[in-house]
Amino acid sequence: MTSLVSIIIPVFNCEAYVAEAVESALAQDYPDKEVIVVNDGSTDGTLQVLQGFGSRIRVVDQVNGGPPRARNAGLAAARGDYVAFLDADDIWLQGKLSAQVAHMQANPEVGTCYITWLVWPADGDGVFRVPAAGLQPLGPTHVNPSMSGWIYGRLLFDSELLTSTVLIRTSVLKQVGEFDEALWNGDDYDFWLRLSQAAPISRLEPAGVLYRVVQGSVSRRARPVNDELVVIERALARFGLRDPSGAAIDPARVKQRLDGLVFQFGYAHLRRGDPAIAWRSFAQNLRFRPLRPRLWVHALTALVKSLGASSATPRA
Repeated sequence: MTSLVSIIIPVFNCEAYVAEAVESALAQDYPDKEVIVVNDGSTDGTLQVLQGFGSRIRVVDQVNGGPPRARNAGLAAARGDYVAFLDADDIWLQGKLSAQVAHMQANPEVGTCYITWLVWPADGDGVFRVPAAGLQPLGPTHVNPSMSGWIYGRLLFDSELLTSTVLIRTSVLKQVGEFDEALWNGDDYDFWLRLSQAAPISRLEPAGVLYRVVQGSVSRRARPVNDELVVIERALARFGLRDPSGAAIDPARVKQRLDGLVFQFGYAHLRRGDPAIAWRSFAQNLRFRPLRPRLWVHALTALVKSLGASSATPRA
């Protein structure tokens, strides 16, 4: 008897791509699955596209609440022993789900299994043409041991998982809880860090997902809050500098990571024309690295531009 896999696809205004995502889930050769699509208040033709699939999928229709709320709605509707997520603009290669389930069944200590992915940009004419690798079924897979196991320490330095790549045991999900709906961007990173404390994580290769690079997607928009910094600081406050295996994490490396995030956030906003946010970020950097010349250059540039923008704002 096979285990049921619940496939959750959250979608918001993605009528151009969601059918391809759903078809790639339905086409998986793993037999015991359910596809749950959460329509997060789409205002385009997304719902009509989904209705065309009839009883092959379950549609949860809700008022727009953002990605974490949509994922949580999918979790509430899921009935499977495992849960997989698929973003509405990505595609699974044939055999992806079977490979992950087989690995999880052979390794009951593993709580989450993720698979590598191929970045899928549009061609010069803006059309997404499936690369040759995406047209072939997934062949034999293997575990990358250097990126598997108790990987909390690795995740503090890079969010190595993508939502469309994971398969998670429902028993582990019950330990971890839901996605944090207060984190509009970064909820997935926060979730992976919590998963990494609950059970070992395995990484399978080669790639089993096509990750479509869409301009204007949530993950690519500028935010006034440094979400990644918030997520890491919360994890450190909760879990500290030691993973469940007992391995210690170098505090100097963590400090460097946090410092880099603050600088990158400030620099990104300076380039995007938001000097006030940039200045606040650089000022935070200067408290820790006051002798860094390049930082002073960027900080003073942001301050001057911010003051100039303030003085140019007409008063009522």
